[in-house]
Amino acid sequence: MRAHDYLDRLNAAADAARTELENQPTGRWEFFAKASFSREVGVTPGNPLDVINVEETGVAVRSVRDGRSGFAAASGLEGEAPRRAVEGALGNEMPTPFDPLPPPRVLGTSKVRVPRPLPPTGWSGHVGEELARVLAGATGSHARLRRTIIQEGAFAWILANGDGWVARHEDTSTALLAEVEIEGERSGVWRDWVHIPDPETFDIEAAAAQVSDRALLTRSRIATDSGLRDLILHPEVTAELLAAIAQLFYVTSDEDDLLVEIVDREGRLAAPALTLVDDRTDPNAPITGPCDGEGLPARRTLLVDEGVPRYRLASHRDAVRYSEASRGGALRLSYRDYPETGIANLQVATGSGVAATELLGSADHALYLLRPLAPIGFEPSSDTYRIIASGVWLDGHKVRGWHPVVELRGSLGRLLRRIEAVGTDLRWFQTSRGFVGAPSLLVRRQPVIG
Repeated sequence: MRAHDYLDRLNAAADAARTELENQPTGRWEFFAKASFSREVGVTPGNPLDVINVEETGVAVRSVRDGRSGFAAASGLEGEAPRRAVEGALGNEMPTPFDPLPPPRVLGTSKVRVPRPLPPTGWSGHVGEELARVLAGATGSHARLRRTIIQEGAFAWILANGDGWVARHEDTSTALLAEVEIEGERSGVWRDWVHIPDPETFDIEAAAAQVSDRALLTRSRIATDSGLRDLILHPEVTAELLAAIAQLFYVTSDEDDLLVEIVDREGRLAAPALTLVDDRTDPNAPITGPCDGEGLPARRTLLVDEGVPRYRLASHRDAVRYSEASRGGALRLSYRDYPETGIANLQVATGSGVAATELLGSADHALYLLRPLAPIGFEPSSDTYRIIASGVWLDGHKVRGWHPVVELRGSLGRLLRRIEAVGTDLRWFQTSRGFVGAPSLLVRRQPVIG
C-alpha cells in the first residue's frame, strides 16, 4: 500500500458525503468519514512471516430536522458508503426532545502531536526475532517466545457539519502480543500485550523484561491462603478494575448517581494516593485527536483528585440531558459508533508514585495479583466488587508460591480507600471500556478466598 492511499480514500468519501448532504432537505447535519490501513504480522521463530493486511473506509451521518434526528453508518468505496449513510440517517429519523448536535459556538480543536509514520518494511520481523533472542537470554531455559503478533495501523478521519466547521486528524498505532511458552514441570503459555507509543524508540530489552517477569512467576509451586490480606495489583489488574468502575465518572441524573452509594461521609471515593484523569491531549496516550467524538476541543479532565471526585465526562447529548456543561467527553472509536460518553485515555497519575520494586517489597505477606481470569464485577447498588484472578504470594521480594485461581469480594469503597501507594510502572491496556493507563497498586487488608 502506498502511504497516501488511505488518505485518498478518505478525501473521496468526505467529498461524496458533503455532496449528498448538501442535496438533501436537512435542517442540520454532520458526517464523520474515516479510512484506515492495518497490518498484522505474525513472527514465529524459524518460519516465514504471516502477514494480514486490511483496508477500510466508512462514513457516519447524523441529521436533524423538524424535531427529528437520525443516524446511520456504512462502509464502501467511492460514493457508495456516503450515499447509504445519508439515506439511512434520513430514513430512520426519530422524534428528539432537543438538538443532539453541538452548537457551532462550542466546537473547536486542540493541538495534537505530529502524526508518526508506520514502521518501515521489515521492522516487525526484526522486532520479533530480537524479542525472541533477548527473552531467551533473560529467562535461560525456562521460557521461549513461541510467537509475536505485531499490529500496525494508519488511519485518518474528517468530522464536518453543515455550518462549515471541519476537523481533520491522522495518526498511526503500533502494539504487539507476545506468546511465551513456559518450560519445566509446570508448562504453559503466557500472553502479554504491549502498547508501543513510538516504534523508533521502542526498547526491546525493556519489553522482554516486562513480558518475562510475569511469565516466569507462573513456574512457582502452588500455594493458597485465605483471609484479610494485603494486595498488590499488577497494572493489568488495576486497568481492568478501573474499567469496571468507569461508569462512576459519567454524568447522570441525581436519581441514578452511583457515586453516592460508594463515597464515604466526607465525600471521598478513594485514598489520597489515587488521582485519575481522562487525558485526550497526552502525546503518549493511545487515543489522540484535536477534538472529541462530536467536535469539542480535546482536553484533560480531572476525574478524581487525591481520592475526591471532581468532574464527570459527558457527551454533548448527555450534558444537555442532565443540564451539565459540555466538556468534550464524547467517544467515537469507529465510524459505526454513535458518539457517546466514554473514557478515551483513563489514566492514574503517578507523579507521587514509588518504584515497582519498592512496592513489591513493602508488604511482608501479600498477594500479588498478576492477571484477571474473568471480567471484574462491580455492583454499585451494594458497593461490592468481585475479582477472580491468578497471582503469587510474596514475602517481601521472595515468591512463596503460585495461586492459580483466587477470588476476592468486598466493598469497592473500602478497597479504593485502602490504597496505600501507586507505582511508577504505568502501562496502557485496551479494555472493554476504552484505553486505561495504570500502574501497580498496593492495597491493605482485603478479603481473599483461596
